[in-house]
Amino acid sequence: MNSSFPKNTTLKNTFAMALLLGLCSHASTTLAVIKNGSLGNASGATDYYQVTCSKNANGDTHHLSLKLLDLLPVAAPKVSAQVIKGRFAANTTDAVDGDAVTSPAANPWTTIIVNKVPTKVFNSGNGVYDVRVNKTSAGVESYQLNYNCLNSAGKTTGIATKFLQNQ
Repeated sequence: MNSSFPKNTTLKNTFAMALLLGLCSHASTTLAVIKNGSLGNASGATDYYQVTCSKNANGDTHHLSLKLLDLLPVAAPKVSAQVIKGRFAANTTDAVDGDAVTSPAANPWTTIIVNKVPTKVFNSGNGVYDVRVNKTSAGVESYQLNYNCLNSAGKTTGIATKFLQNQ
């Protein structure tokens, strides 16, 4: 039997380790934090998180990427999430309740007017991001947040989360 796979045990082990390391390094570009939560019946119910993005072996954080999924039961309120850092904020809303499609990612770019010209300003990087999840009207809602701190190449950077308010 003629095989292109190395026959030597040391070579096989080296090949297996290289493959494993390659898979692990790829995983660091796609791992995300997934948090399930629920909002109580009150129309003003708001959950509040603080997400801290930090430098790690992949470098400095470029931005926080966040998507939202409005879970079952299907109810009238629309669920939204806001990401706030400094004086800038981004919003995302899951348009269809109970489907398996997340909201668009909260955009880390903000457009401001400078000398009457719309200008994109990037205000992200390492640091604390305030994340609020709320809804448009009364009714119990369940949601899933999918978020990650990413560097400019899309690799995961350091992340820590505090859950500050559960309504």
